[in-house]
Amino acid sequence: MARRKSINLFWPIVGVFIMVGGCMNLVSSVFGDGDDKTVKAAEVLVTPAPSPMPLPDLLKKTLVDAQNEVEARGLRLSTNGIADYSYCTDRSDCFVYRMAPKAGTVVQPGGEVAVRFVTVEEWTFYKRHRTMPNVVGWSEDRADDLFEPIDATVVSSNRESAKVPVGQNRVIAQAPKPGTRLRIGQKIKLVIGYNYGSTTSGGGDGGVDLDVDVDRNKGESRFCSKRWWC
Repeated sequence: MARRKSINLFWPIVGVFIMVGGCMNLVSSVFGDGDDKTVKAAEVLVTPAPSPMPLPDLLKKTLVDAQNEVEARGLRLSTNGIADYSYCTDRSDCFVYRMAPKAGTVVQPGGEVAVRFVTVEEWTFYKRHRTMPNVVGWSEDRADDLFEPIDATVVSSNRESAKVPVGQNRVIAQAPKPGTRLRIGQKIKLVIGYNYGSTTSGGGDGGVDLDVDVDRNKGESRFCSKRWWC
């Protein structure tokens, strides 16, 4: 009687599974997975840019509040003080007194809004001195003390004067004139007279006259045009 020959099927079956698995990976790599494509499509969605909106009124707001409102509209805020080199150490204590463009203007996203600010110390000075004080006859130190909060707006020059006591100095001219309404950021000019004892009597300062309207159109704020604190 002939002996049957046994057949080992283990390795052929393993080979079939390997082939099937490889084909499935190939199909997935070519056509991708539907769910993955949906996720990737969702990831590439871009948040729409803010729609252009009219600018709010930023006057008298702190720089912190002004920046928040401007940036919420997709805009940039540039700041400057009463002088070009002014700096605000605490943006919650600096207040907007001028803005450009003006409130209500529609600015496209990415645009810039420029504001001018005053510090608390500067604001207090303008509230106390709504008009230009008369400082003629004051010593230079006394005038410096008065204008210290807004020293960035004060320009002074020296001139020899026989009307000043020997060895002393005095303010001999000023602009604007006493009693003129002060505007935030307005330039103030002082002429300081001095006498070292070599000046001839009655000479040296005749005809001192300043342009009392110097920088009249600079530093003026419409915000202050009819308000007592300016």
